[in-house]
Amino acid sequence: MPFVVWKWLCKNTRVSWSNFLRKAFERVAIELISEKIKTKMKKVYLFLAIAGLAFLASCTGESAGDVNQDKIYTEYEQFYDSNTGVTTVIARFRFGGPLGTLLELDSTDYVTFNGEDLPYSIWWGAHVKQYVGNIAPGTFVYTNLDGNVFTNTVPAFESIDFPSDFTQLSRSAAYNFVWTGTPLSQNQEVGIFVGTWSWGDDTWNYTTGVGATNMVFGTNSLANLTLGTSTVYLDRATRLLNIQGTSKGGVIRGKYRAPNRNITVVQ
Repeated sequence: MPFVVWKWLCKNTRVSWSNFLRKAFERVAIELISEKIKTKMKKVYLFLAIAGLAFLASCTGESAGDVNQDKIYTEYEQFYDSNTGVTTVIARFRFGGPLGTLLELDSTDYVTFNGEDLPYSIWWGAHVKQYVGNIAPGTFVYTNLDGNVFTNTVPAFESIDFPSDFTQLSRSAAYNFVWTGTPLSQNQEVGIFVGTWSWGDDTWNYTTGVGATNMVFGTNSLANLTLGTSTVYLDRATRLLNIQGTSKGGVIRGKYRAPNRNITVVQ
């Protein structure tokens, strides 16, 4: 059992410790209600979930006031999830670069979205606020301790959806996935995730090709899917790297998630 958890964590080393612990224990908590879990293993999962939540409740990001202000890397995102009808705006600060230590702003250095302060969330490891509906692209303003003000507006981003006939995938045959929506433009990307609740039995495909309208799923990416029902997630984003910020730079994106689709995986 420890090896299974360790293996999943190792696959997520591109995110910070607090972030991948959050993701790991979130998944453990969901697995607790899955019929696939054997009764004798539930106590182990429950212990891990409780321990992880206790850890998250006791930690915060390192104070941004403790570091060189010119070494702070910024990540901004406006994310609309059509499954919930909620837009989440996220401002995340890291020391030194995209994989650096998470930082928390205080009352002296702060970040706003459309003029509203963004409070820090331990769960997200970022300054976050949510809004009802798919709001228009907004503007982040970050003021650091040196008095520098950085203003960045979320780029326009487009909706996307599944084709109506996307109801099944075969583990033994390649599949040409053609999304419903416009071709990709410069700085745009589409990602699709086919999720199951068995460890390592997921697949993820991604494209940034200008003019693209499809992705091909090879049998190598489908072979490990679990037979039966799977949930598929489809995201489209516009991402810019040329933003106002420190010498460490940053990224800003607008992202749209289509309504999730349940499909059947067959042999």
